[in-house]
Amino acid sequence: MRDQDVLRAVADGLSGLDMDRPAEDIIAAGTSRRRRRLAAVTAAGVMLAGLALAVPALTGSEPAAPPSAEQPTSMAPAQLVAFSVVSNPNGTVTLKLSKKQFFDPDAARKALSEAGVPAEIRIGKSGCYSIPAPPGLDQVFPSVSEAEGNTVLVIDPSAIPHGAVVTINYRAPSTNGPVGIGLAWKDRMSCK
Repeated sequence: MRDQDVLRAVADGLSGLDMDRPAEDIIAAGTSRRRRRLAAVTAAGVMLAGLALAVPALTGSEPAAPPSAEQPTSMAPAQLVAFSVVSNPNGTVTLKLSKKQFFDPDAARKALSEAGVPAEIRIGKSGCYSIPAPPGLDQVFPSVSEAEGNTVLVIDPSAIPHGAVVTINYRAPSTNGPVGIGLAWKDRMSCK
């Protein structure tokens, strides 16, 4: 078989495909699938990290700090009933969210902003996003874990792309669902 025959066979095979779908729709569908896969992987990682932190607690020893976070120099940051924000010596910021009670998203957003993290925080079933999403989610969130009814997020503000914000979707305490995290372009962000 000659090259021309192969090319003709491929062209004939593609001739019946629907190519009228806009590229934006294809990109949006792919982004949505990646986001769902990342959420599933994140939830599995959070459960494993919670187990790793729970075992030392059951044996009476102190739980280890998140792998990417250094211990804060002081415990005097914004400490509220349902969340806390701590600026770490290595430039990261640790956000601890209680899964047992609601918190004020505006207060958490303000505390994160003061620590150098632009954020959009929602409570409910769906959060904020942009299509396409900014790159570097794993660099912005080097550590996500759960322990003792809390979700602990380590955030690297220097890794947040210019013009992007951290998005956090907090589920109602009664659902005991995972905390959704992401990145969105501030000027193209949609919130539901």
